[in-house]
Amino acid sequence: MQSNTRCVTFDLWETLIFDDPQQDEIRGRSRYEGLQSVLANYGIKLATEQLKRGYEESGPKLQSVWNTCAEVPIIEQIKLIMSLAAGRNIALDPSWNNSLEQAYVNPILAFPPKLSPEAAPVLQAVRQRGFKIGLVSNTGRSPGSSLRQLLDNYGVLRFFDTTVFSNEVMRRKPDRVIFDRASKLLGTNNEAIVHVGDNPETDFWGAKNAGMHAILLDQTPPGPSQWPAHSLFALSRANMRGDRSRIEPRWRVHSLSQVIDRLDAL
Repeated sequence: MQSNTRCVTFDLWETLIFDDPQQDEIRGRSRYEGLQSVLANYGIKLATEQLKRGYEESGPKLQSVWNTCAEVPIIEQIKLIMSLAAGRNIALDPSWNNSLEQAYVNPILAFPPKLSPEAAPVLQAVRQRGFKIGLVSNTGRSPGSSLRQLLDNYGVLRFFDTTVFSNEVMRRKPDRVIFDRASKLLGTNNEAIVHVGDNPETDFWGAKNAGMHAILLDQTPPGPSQWPAHSLFALSRANMRGDRSRIEPRWRVHSLSQVIDRLDAL
């Protein structure tokens, strides 16, 4: 039987970590050049420009699937990029999968996004108040295994009692399946959880519809704002739904540190 243990779950991207267009471009180039190198080892020759085009064209196609709350496994993302690059399907030997996936996912660790300077102090303050802490995050081109390693590299993975990523659940926020998985792993009821995130649809209304309390982190992400249209950041923002004006001010904060005040007031 689940208890009413008080818990707080956090979103990851644009809540605890932030990216910028330059770093994202470097990471993308590392991905498709890495794929190119692995494919060449297996006798498949694709030009850099072909793979760059396939990589960029894959973004909108992935987003169209993600809009249905479904997931796309990493190896299927790679196959999509290759087919778009070559203009045809390319048969892959399953024994190649590990090398291809490593080339695709390792760049998030080699060229990481930035951790919010508020993240560690806020997580520590939440822990000191006796809350259990979870992470509920949609993934993009980087799977949960790599993102856990990223959080460990930052020194903040230790604050989390559980981390739930969409590629492991195969459903994405705002689908309640991913929120329910978090509450089960935290050993509590949805009603005892406060979820914090930046997206009004996936984080606020998604958590509310799952029976949780929700706090919207309503802030402008730091860093440059000019993202290429094919980037996952730009695509996700273009597809962002949910009316912020319908969210009561008491459930909105403008910095991560203000979450502590909201928790204290509950």
